[in-house]
Amino acid sequence: MDNLDRIFAQVRDEPMPAGLGEIDGGVMAGLASGRERLAARRTLMLACIVAGGVGLWGGLAGPSPAQADDGSLLGVPAAAPSHLLGS
Repeated sequence: MDNLDRIFAQVRDEPMPAGLGEIDGGVMAGLASGRERLAARRTLMLACIVAGGVGLWGGLAGPSPAQADDGSLLGVPAAAPSHLLGS
């Protein structure tokens, strides 16, 4: 136990390394970039949820599906000039 106390005393008496004081900037920059990535993920997730909701609403609440015309393929369309003039 005396050996351990002596080692701790030696470590306590040594000066702090110069690189240890500069580590704060790197740690804070890493935390800031992590927060930015998290905010970007949240924004992307919100955009996906909104897009999905709008797509579902547009698909379910939209107009009824198109229906085929009952006329034959060779019939005269209602907007044809001969049909409009009554010939």
